[in-house]
Amino acid sequence: MSEYALNAFKWSALNRMSRPKSPAKRTAILEATLEVFAERGYAHTPTSAISKAAGVAEGTLFTYFDSKDELINELYCALRKEFDRELEGYPFDGDARARVRFIWDRFLRLARMQPQRLRVIKQLRASGRLYKEADAPTLTLSELLRSTKEAAEGERLKAVPPELLVILFRAQAEATVDYIAAHPGEEAAASEAGFFLFWRGLTGQ
Repeated sequence: MSEYALNAFKWSALNRMSRPKSPAKRTAILEATLEVFAERGYAHTPTSAISKAAGVAEGTLFTYFDSKDELINELYCALRKEFDRELEGYPFDGDARARVRFIWDRFLRLARMQPQRLRVIKQLRASGRLYKEADAPTLTLSELLRSTKEAAEGERLKAVPPELLVILFRAQAEATVDYIAAHPGEEAAASEAGFFLFWRGLTGQ
């Protein structure tokens, strides 16, 4: 790289760093990313499509996110943290069953009201592009780790890592969501059956 080109690159990088960033524009980019991923899929979405949906220049997108990988990791973290806002009224002092059931019900409700969010978060988990830091425990995850481990009984289950119990919870909840989407008139019965199967497998009761 020539000295001129190197200086131009440094100036451009410094300009991006010093330019004030708008929280509203950052949120708009994340929301546009969610919508386009839900419609086209992560693998088929170039950053040009995201910037167009957000109503910003592609260069502006890279002012807020250094790369597509950083963008999807920020979106993944935002979607995970969003569920914590669903925990209003959570029974922190309740028994394990009450705690797990609360999260189960809120998970199914959020998936029903905003199905694109669950669809995209599943895409991102399967993308192979997530940073280890993106899976840092949220409040919801911490509570699931605590509650499922507390509820697990028997010598075999006591040795099971709590992380696996949470993955099993997620798989059962997502399967229930898929069934409800295909059979909307059976929501209440499907929710009860799905939770019963998970809880019985966890506790034997």
